[in-house]
Amino acid sequence: MVDTQAGRFNEEYWDFFSKWIAPALVPNAKALDMGTGPGGWLTMMNARYPEVAVCGVELVPVMLETARLTGAEIGAKVIAADLSSEEWSTSIDETFEVGHCSMVLHELPNPFSLLKNAAKLIRPGGRLFIFDWCRHSFADYLARKDEEPPLDEDTFQHFSEHARFSPDDVTLLAERAGFREIGRHQRDVAHVMLAYQRKGG
Repeated sequence: MVDTQAGRFNEEYWDFFSKWIAPALVPNAKALDMGTGPGGWLTMMNARYPEVAVCGVELVPVMLETARLTGAEIGAKVIAADLSSEEWSTSIDETFEVGHCSMVLHELPNPFSLLKNAAKLIRPGGRLFIFDWCRHSFADYLARKDEEPPLDEDTFQHFSEHARFSPDDVTLLAERAGFREIGRHQRDVAHVMLAYQRKGG
């Protein structure tokens, strides 16, 4: 995750963020990173928007430990919670203007749990940024590899995860959870950036 961070969060990413997500960063705004991994996004947000309080959510122990060390350096909270659980939002006693979720949704057994809990934490009118894999052909999936992978169980398992949802599928789930789509950018054949606004604001 650390090695690929610069490529994921490049200027194309931040241009999209600036256009569709940053307008929600009012004075005293707070941003929540769901599935923060080692906390790299928290650091980047702090560097670009130092006035915004950032908070991360993570479950994997090694990631959680690293994220908490990272958070301590910049004054960010990092909370242990399972984003697949039905009520993970109850462990967070605050609300946010921005929610962020990068390369997480496709991993979850029930991604709707993440979205409906995010809707409880993001203020009406607030924004949600989802950056993830999207549905693409097996040929495109293989073509993205530096070396042709073996056609074994591991390859098919990863393909089924990485090509799980179309952008429209994610938007259907987000709308059911209480969001409306306001921006979309297909970064390449396999990745999409989606911006949502919390309904009611």
